[in-house]
Amino acid sequence: MGIELTKEQHEVLKQTARVETPAEFQALLATAKPRMDKIVQQVQEPAQGVAATLTEARDLALTVHQYAAQLDGKAYLQANRAAFFDAIRLLDTAQTWFGEGVRTGAFRTRSVDEVVQASRPWRARIAAIGAHAFAFDEELAEQFADVNSSGTLEEEIDDLFTLNNLVDQHKDELMAVGLTEKQIQEGTTLYAEANGRDLAGILGLRNRSEAVLLRNRILTYATLLAREARAAGVNACYDDPEARRRFEAASFRQALRKLRSRRGRGTGADEGETEGETAQPQGTLEGGETPAPAGTPDGNSSVQAP
Repeated sequence: MGIELTKEQHEVLKQTARVETPAEFQALLATAKPRMDKIVQQVQEPAQGVAATLTEARDLALTVHQYAAQLDGKAYLQANRAAFFDAIRLLDTAQTWFGEGVRTGAFRTRSVDEVVQASRPWRARIAAIGAHAFAFDEELAEQFADVNSSGTLEEEIDDLFTLNNLVDQHKDELMAVGLTEKQIQEGTTLYAEANGRDLAGILGLRNRSEAVLLRNRILTYATLLAREARAAGVNACYDDPEARRRFEAASFRQALRKLRSRRGRGTGADEGETEGETAQPQGTLEGGETPAPAGTPDGNSSVQAP
């Protein structure tokens, strides 16, 4: 028989589940960035499997959810809990895309045909909406119905750029006959994907090494928030032995280790360097791959509207 989850467990899993789209990831990252920039003084790498850290974090999140009332009384409020839960979502997503994704090959550049095929359903829907909205303006309706006749990536990018501009210019008329904000965002994402042709391109990352460094930045942030939640729980439930024991059992001592720089090896220099210096994510990929050196992403890349 399968393990049946409690209502509380279902709720925590829902609130800490990874996101499915780059737009959702970017929104969470943008919200987290101010605090992330403030508390992450040094990006570290995993000292254990990221999956193990995620399991520990979700176990702690369940305890935090259960003792929310006590935590409220010690200034660990809903906003703190939401930030912690969202950090878990970010970490799970980043690990799936950039950690595990690199090892399994999911992190890759799409072929031209895959890019063209991915945009066809959206283009067909926009064409139908445009035909309705501009039934008495044949020339404009035809612009919405344009197709990639050559099947090339260059034409696809040009067509998506044009269609997104048309959607932006005639948004009110199109929304009156059924266009949604989700469809608008989908078009923006497709255009960015056609330019980048993979998740890295959508998120403004230049290479795999930058993607792994972003994953490590999020891992560091999530671990710091987990340590805060543990400390708050021990404090809030100090006079409740069972509750305090559960918080004290949450240990993230093995989650992180400092990055080692080329400059510091064997020279007595600091083992790690703060972000913005030349630290290289050595040995961070699960599966044994070592990424190539790269610059540091700002942690707030966004899809640029066409």
